[in-house]
Amino acid sequence: MRDEHRPKQDLIHEITGLRKQIVDLKDAMVARRRVEDALRTTESMLRAMADSVPVGLCLFRHDGTPLTANAPFARLLGYDSPAELQRIGSVLGVFASDEERTRALCLRNGDRTVAGALFRAKDGAGRAFGLMAANCSTEDSVALVVFESPPPF
Repeated sequence: MRDEHRPKQDLIHEITGLRKQIVDLKDAMVARRRVEDALRTTESMLRAMADSVPVGLCLFRHDGTPLTANAPFARLLGYDSPAELQRIGSVLGVFASDEERTRALCLRNGDRTVAGALFRAKDGAGRAFGLMAANCSTEDSVALVVFESPPPF
């Protein structure tokens, strides 16, 4: 009712502007969808690469909480999936003791270690593995590479 007193030309300009907004929104939606698809593809390839390596890879907070892990690391500890490892490991812990966690994860800035650690498997048994550890520069976390046997160097 309020538009009935507006000139016809004003209404035409408003409709033209709204149509332009719709076209712009569709273009933005298409661009966003392309970015999301590319991100999903990249994430899928990264997960495939991490799950294909012959060693366990995991990212831990300094308190020992697992942030993420690959499938080989989960299998080393007897878990069916990395999600199960994160769910159970964050409650029960992944290291056999606080001393093992401290030894594996407490690095000074820039330090890297090559050593071994005793982990707690899903069944509660302690399992010894070789490992390499490094602080992550972008997160307050430590990245571990876990070997079935101590590394050969």
